[in-house]
Amino acid sequence: MADELENWYRLTLLVDAAGGDHAAAILWEHEVGGVEMYDAETYAEDQSIPPVPDGTNRLIAYIEQDSPEQAEQSRDAIVASLTESGLPPISVQFGSFTDTSWQTAWKDFFKPTVMSKRAIVGPPWEEFEAPEGGTKIVIEPGMAFGTGTHETTQLCGEKIDRLLGEADSPQSLLDVGCGSAILSMIAARLGAAPVFGVDNDAHAVEVAKENLEVNQLGGAIDLSTRELSTFDETFDIVVANILTPILISLRDDLIARVRPGGTLLLSGITDVQVDSIREAFVGSELRELDLAQKGEWVCFELQRVSA
Repeated sequence: MADELENWYRLTLLVDAAGGDHAAAILWEHEVGGVEMYDAETYAEDQSIPPVPDGTNRLIAYIEQDSPEQAEQSRDAIVASLTESGLPPISVQFGSFTDTSWQTAWKDFFKPTVMSKRAIVGPPWEEFEAPEGGTKIVIEPGMAFGTGTHETTQLCGEKIDRLLGEADSPQSLLDVGCGSAILSMIAARLGAAPVFGVDNDAHAVEVAKENLEVNQLGGAIDLSTRELSTFDETFDIVVANILTPILISLRDDLIARVRPGGTLLLSGITDVQVDSIREAFVGSELRELDLAQKGEWVCFELQRVSA
């Protein structure tokens, strides 16, 4: 038993809060044993971990390797992936770890989350019921961004629910940067059809397909790594919950995929980035209908101007 414990290492990272959930998803992609995330309002029971500075998240990952050298290689690979993704750690701490209580304790961070009036999302180890007249989605935390706990996912979920509820006929939907496919699944369960999800991370798409099978939605959603520019069709609803610089870089392709009179939902945006998004998107092709906010995060609801 002692030898097994000596194979575990703890990696503690401080990252900008705006990219905390994306950073956590990258950690899962490196097949760590578990991930914990703290912000300024939470702190670890382990008092050796200091309070989290405002505007940051502290991520703790547990790594199993046969030697310190291999563990250090894993650490370096994780830091490199974060940096390449535009999420360079503010600080990095690393060392051996012999307390394995985290192996079940990390699950305490994931509870069923009400996504909207008609949708709830939760992990497979929790018992929870769908809202009356609504649906429940089961998501295994990790491996792809989107467990329902982040404000941006909730903002998008609420708007998708309302838009589908107000529609007189089934609405087509394109989920850009679909991650775990959580928004695609909510949309499909609430009547959207057809539903397409795209992500440039092939591994995330594979995990998302597993989520579809768990929720018996395998034939209801088309998931792929297709580029936006390869789509010929337009959609009633296009949702993109990704980082602001990427949204701006995809501006023309995003707008092109929205049918005239259709809706473009943009999130992954902090309140200090609102003007940048408004300047890039609102104009002759799109008009702003609403700006919803949870905490520091916002979601734009934009309408494609009819030709």
